[in-house]
Amino acid sequence: MSEHLRYFSGFESLAVEWTDKIWSRGVPFWLRAEPKSNRVVLCLHGFTATPFEVRPVAQACLSRGLDGVGPLLPGHGFQELADQKLFFPKMTAEGMLSAVRRELELARSHYEFVGIFGHSMGGAIALKMAAEGRVDACAVTAPALKLPPRAVILLALFGWANISIPTQPKPFDNPVYLFDNSRAGRALQQLARIARSDLSSITCPVLAIHSHRDDLVSPVVINWMEKQLPNNLDVRWFDQSGHVMILDVNGEEISQAIADFFSQRSI
Repeated sequence: MSEHLRYFSGFESLAVEWTDKIWSRGVPFWLRAEPKSNRVVLCLHGFTATPFEVRPVAQACLSRGLDGVGPLLPGHGFQELADQKLFFPKMTAEGMLSAVRRELELARSHYEFVGIFGHSMGGAIALKMAAEGRVDACAVTAPALKLPPRAVILLALFGWANISIPTQPKPFDNPVYLFDNSRAGRALQQLARIARSDLSSITCPVLAIHSHRDDLVSPVVINWMEKQLPNNLDVRWFDQSGHVMILDVNGEEISQAIADFFSQRSI
């Protein structure tokens, strides 16, 4: 892992030297059921975000006797703008994948059943992990298999540079960076391509949840998944919500649906 930007595991306590640098609400988590569970769901957050946005899924899984783990992915979660602009542009596609592979190795050392859930960027990574045969079941919301046209154009023009573009605050509570970055965006684009190209290799059960109102990840990604996963894909639509579905209008219902999916496939 030394060749890649550091990530923060959900299975390990946050080192003291990082506690003042990471958002307190965005730290990694490991939620453990009582009695002790042999089932876990790894929960991966989206681009510019933190484990905060996927924690409701982990909590829903916990209510069904499954543990939930949320790592903080490379380049994310820093509370000071200077740190954000230092670390975020250094994220790479392979660094992201390597971090999650390590997290899954740790999960396998603790549990018999290992599921993975990912939102947006986390969804693309989750699908790649499923394609590599590392998980027993996979669920995604708004998986970032395709970037918005505007982002594709900007990356074609400026992806080589280190340019940050301010973004609008979200209409709900979610600690995220308030800017996009061209180099980080290029890594996200690579993740999308990698995950998209490997969909047909997935053999485990997959749940895909999306909204036709999503203005960041086109609903066409579900059509791609249906073509590549004709026998092991379950699709559900929640059209009252936008992109950050877990924190939006249908959030609780979506989290419960994901928890039910993992609970039923880990019996």
